[in-house]
Amino acid sequence: MEYQIRCECGHVMAVPESAAGTSARCGCGRTLVVPSLRELRRRAGLSEPPLSPALEVEALLYAGRLPEEDHCVLCGAVTDHCIYCRTECERAYVTDSKMPFLVRLFGGFLSGITFGWYVFLGDEREPTVCGQDRVYALPLRVCNECAQALSPDILCDALSRVPLYERLLKKYPHAILSLLGN
Repeated sequence: MEYQIRCECGHVMAVPESAAGTSARCGCGRTLVVPSLRELRRRAGLSEPPLSPALEVEALLYAGRLPEEDHCVLCGAVTDHCIYCRTECERAYVTDSKMPFLVRLFGGFLSGITFGWYVFLGDEREPTVCGQDRVYALPLRVCNECAQALSPDILCDALSRVPLYERLLKKYPHAILSLLGN
C-alpha cells in the first residue's frame, strides 16, 4: 500500500509502507522524513491493525493476568479455579545454510582450482535460526467438577470459548495442546 506525504514546497509524494521510518527526496531537492507506519496509517484515516493474538497472550501472561472471564468456560458456574493448558503454537528451527555436497562437488569441477576449493569445501556460514518458540501455559477458568472430567479431546473446545484463545488457535491451527498438572 502507498501513502501520501507532503513536502514544504507543496508537492505530494506517494511512498510505499516499506519506506516508513526512512527518508525520501522530493523533486525540489528537500529530504523528507517518512513517518512511522502507525503515523502514516493514522494520517490516511486507517485504523490500527489489531494486535497479534500471540502478543496479547504474551502480555497477559507477563502481567500475570487471566482473561476477564470469572466463570467456568464449560458449564458457566462462577469459579475462581483455573487450570493450565500447555499450548505449543510454533517452534524455532535451525537450517544449515551450507550447500549440499553434490552441488559443491559439481561446482568445484566447473569453477577451477582456486575458486573450486572454496566451493568444494563450502563456506563456513553460521546456521540460521528460523521462527520463534511460542509455547504458552494458558490459564483457563474451569470449575473443580468440570476440571475432573476434562479430557484432552475437549481441551480445544474449552480454549476456543475464550475469545483471545480462539483467535490464537485460529492463527495457529496446528497448535499442540495438553493439560499441565495443577
